[in-house]
Amino acid sequence: MLMNWKIVVPLLAMASIVASADIMLGGVVDANMNDPATRDALKFAVAEYNKGTNDLYVRQVAKVVKAQEQVVAGMKYIFTVLMARTLCRKGGVKDCAVHLAPAATYQCTFEVWSRPWMGASQLIKNVCQP
Repeated sequence: MLMNWKIVVPLLAMASIVASADIMLGGVVDANMNDPATRDALKFAVAEYNKGTNDLYVRQVAKVVKAQEQVVAGMKYIFTVLMARTLCRKGGVKDCAVHLAPAATYQCTFEVWSRPWMGASQLIKNVCQP
């Protein structure tokens, strides 16, 4: 019976530490936009979005409203952003800035599933509304 306590007590202590640290494994948490992997995921989402539009001009992120991530057989990034049109035509300049005072922005939600060990990223959600 004493041997069971040697296993149970450390497990309970670890569960208490995890719970008190507000860590939810597999849960959605805020992402750090300073993290290169997060920035790359957003850049990928915007590039895929631009490929799928019929607009002659490139759209870029005017503002990141929310950035989140979730561990799911890789990493799922969830971005809520305000998008705006640039002055750059598609197929032209690679790095295009948003107008200083964009005429119109609209909100988009992008979800990117990244599996870096496979060299694979996929835009799994792309919803925009004016």
